[in-house]
Amino acid sequence: MARVDPEDDDIRRFVVHHYRYDPERHERRHVLVGAFDTAAEARACFDRTSAEIERSRESDPGFDRREYVSSRILEPGDRRREASSRLLRRSIRHGVTPGDWAESLELPSSTSRLRFGRDPGRRSTAMLQWRLWRWRKDR
Repeated sequence: MARVDPEDDDIRRFVVHHYRYDPERHERRHVLVGAFDTAAEARACFDRTSAEIERSRESDPGFDRREYVSSRILEPGDRRREASSRLLRRSIRHGVTPGDWAESLELPSSTSRLRFGRDPGRRSTAMLQWRLWRWRKDR
């Protein structure tokens, strides 16, 4: 099997994880089983890990029923796009208004960017709507 580095963001990789208790970190988490360059190799690893979980489930009465195996495809640039999304989210959470630097960020398809503001010399539509609402409320 041709294993690849799961951190290599330049290639397409098929990653298999086992959700289980990790004694080193004292928590349940997705533990990396392997990363492969073809879907067939990842499927074989997935089936092997799934069979191991089933054997443990049947033989061990104290087996954690929450354990399972999962896989996903990571496209080239996924880690970079996710890091950009986290940067944008954290900056907004800390009160930093994203400026022109945010326009150059490549974001994942699950993240959208909205820009609110106004052109110099023009009143914003939201401010005009708010004033109209206040005027109607006072009457």
